[in-house]
Amino acid sequence: MYTYTAKTMSGLLDSMTLDIMRAPSDELDVISNVDVAKQNVMGYAEHMDYEFDLKTIWLGTARWSMMVRQYLDRDEVMSWLHQASTKIGKRGRGQAVLRTRIVKPRGGAATGHTNMQTRKWGSCMLSLSYRALPTPTITLHSRTSYLGYLSALDFNIAHVLGRYLADQIGISVKDMSFVWMVESVQWHGFKSLPFAICNSDPKIRRYYRRLLTKKFDDLDAEELIESQTPAMLVTRRWVNYVRREDQAGMTLGDTNYNTYRRVRRRWHTEVLGYKKAQEFEGWSHDRNTGERKEFFKAYKPLPSVMTSSLDLSPLKLPFGGAWVSNIDLTEDINEADTMCLYCGETEYDECEED
Repeated sequence: MYTYTAKTMSGLLDSMTLDIMRAPSDELDVISNVDVAKQNVMGYAEHMDYEFDLKTIWLGTARWSMMVRQYLDRDEVMSWLHQASTKIGKRGRGQAVLRTRIVKPRGGAATGHTNMQTRKWGSCMLSLSYRALPTPTITLHSRTSYLGYLSALDFNIAHVLGRYLADQIGISVKDMSFVWMVESVQWHGFKSLPFAICNSDPKIRRYYRRLLTKKFDDLDAEELIESQTPAMLVTRRWVNYVRREDQAGMTLGDTNYNTYRRVRRRWHTEVLGYKKAQEFEGWSHDRNTGERKEFFKAYKPLPSVMTSSLDLSPLKLPFGGAWVSNIDLTEDINEADTMCLYCGETEYDECEED
């Protein structure tokens, strides 16, 4: 079991991500050619204070909208907000659970495709819950998540739902705590790469660009140790792969693996700059006939997309919208619902057993 604590959600995500990046082999449960992983992980943030720029992990609002629609059902969200705000509120007992939608597999022979199947193990986020005692808390239960990549979006989901609920019960989301129970956290060699080299913290960004691009002989003793952790070695392998293709003059069309091609396109624009990225535009070709298939242009630079700008508009539930009137906040909470589990006191702070 690996446990992490932090003052804020932002601090929690950073500490967990940097930890797996720096972890030696004996602190990892899985090491492969593409990723590393830790199993049975729990994180706790005292305050749900969270701000993250999706641009730094090479994502935008479209990916946020996709994740919201993939994992959240509009009616279930409204029902959860109603239950959590009217049955529990600030002092009630119990846990209101919001189960996520089932994310179906993509690709593979079972779906009539020739590519490799993904998402075959089911949804990554399984549920979110709210409890009020002893402190208002949002808990996210995940099957797995990529630190340095989609974990930031997972935290956004929890934070945005927390913001909606906090507004309903009359507190600040920063007055809530956050717990993350995740069965497996992973660092992926190229999907997690942008966290290291495009981090919003300039010190982290400069440090890991040096670690991942300089020859080992050019690094000092401390840098050499950190550059050779399992996570950094697998990431360095993919960085070298991108740089070799660039040096060989390979175009984006010459890259066959589409998931990797997206990363290479983002690398060109976000690291080298848009003008340089345009030098790698090119056609893909049919393997059998050699005919042109698709022209891959350089990506335009991504705009900043901050957590504070996100809401559930993809579900037609804008923050503070008229739909809120459908949630009944006039229902009284029964005294039995606010009793302490140990001594029966309705004012939980008076319980001596806590």
